[in-house]
Amino acid sequence: MSSAAQHLPSESPSQGGTKRRTGKAVLAGAVAVGLLAAGGGTFSKWSDSEAVASDDKVATGELSLALDQGATWTDGNDKPIDINTYKVVPGDTVKLKVSPIIQAEGENLKATLALELPANLQSVIGKYVDYTLQIDGLSDTNNDKVYEVTEANDGKPVDVVAAFTWKADSVTGDQGQNVPAQSVKGFNLVLDQSV
Repeated sequence: MSSAAQHLPSESPSQGGTKRRTGKAVLAGAVAVGLLAAGGGTFSKWSDSEAVASDDKVATGELSLALDQGATWTDGNDKPIDINTYKVVPGDTVKLKVSPIIQAEGENLKATLALELPANLQSVIGKYVDYTLQIDGLSDTNNDKVYEVTEANDGKPVDVVAAFTWKADSVTGDQGQNVPAQSVKGFNLVLDQSV
């Protein structure tokens, strides 16, 4: 066995330099491709993000009316009447009564409640018929026939009373006698959100 040092065959200086330059170029290309892929195709500054509301949820409120019972009618003395058979005369008052429950959920909810009249009745209001509206449980607005609703009214019933009085001095002689029955269909409680 020879004790002389053994040497691996050496590369020529030109061959070793080429391989080192090729290796560096491949490494630089891989880094560039990685940076481009990470940056969405362009170079960018460093950035970071952190979820701040990942467990939070948001829900909407509600604005609606519910009627457990239908409307009732009374005369001027609050005696129950059947509006389908009742015969009005000048000076008479009839009252429509209903008690809806208001659903008003929403932190900053503001709305109005009013009674919409049938078209055929709107044409005689003021001329032949006086009309008042009272809604107990709500505050009235500047318009005495429109009432304010807020979240404080949520789940609470309100009492709506609309009174209609045939003006005694609106007719003379036999005017307005034996008029065929007129439909009162078209009364609606209207709940509108205020902006």
